[in-house]
Amino acid sequence: MLLSLAKKNAGVQPFIGLAENIKGSVEEAGKYFDIPNKFDAIFSTLMLHHSIKPEKVFKSIGEVLSESGKAVIVDLCRHGFEEFKTEMGDVHLGFRLEEIEEMAGKAFAGVRVEKMCGICCECSGRAAEIFFAYMHGVLS
Repeated sequence: MLLSLAKKNAGVQPFIGLAENIKGSVEEAGKYFDIPNKFDAIFSTLMLHHSIKPEKVFKSIGEVLSESGKAVIVDLCRHGFEEFKTEMGDVHLGFRLEEIEEMAGKAFAGVRVEKMCGICCECSGRAAEIFFAYMHGVLS
């Protein structure tokens, strides 16, 4: 993904960080790049199921989101493809919508989670449904 971004020459400065500690990652990257400490929007696509502690990711997002900021997470719904752990390095086999609502609700006042009907992540002829989580109103 970073190579694709570089080829587009979009003027976006990517950096590698830790999803459970975005604030620390931003602070470290700030030593080398001119980036803000707070963001108006944060988007995460198909990353959460790779996170060791997904509950910490929501708090981490809230720490770097501006007061009026919004966050969107797109990821896999719960599925039974156990082989994804070895084939793709997945830590979690997706999530139930209620799990996401509970984790996000501990960090945000406003949370909406729903399946993206008709859209699936397909791999090797196997498909897992995808959810969309929209969050705003960071809780202290």
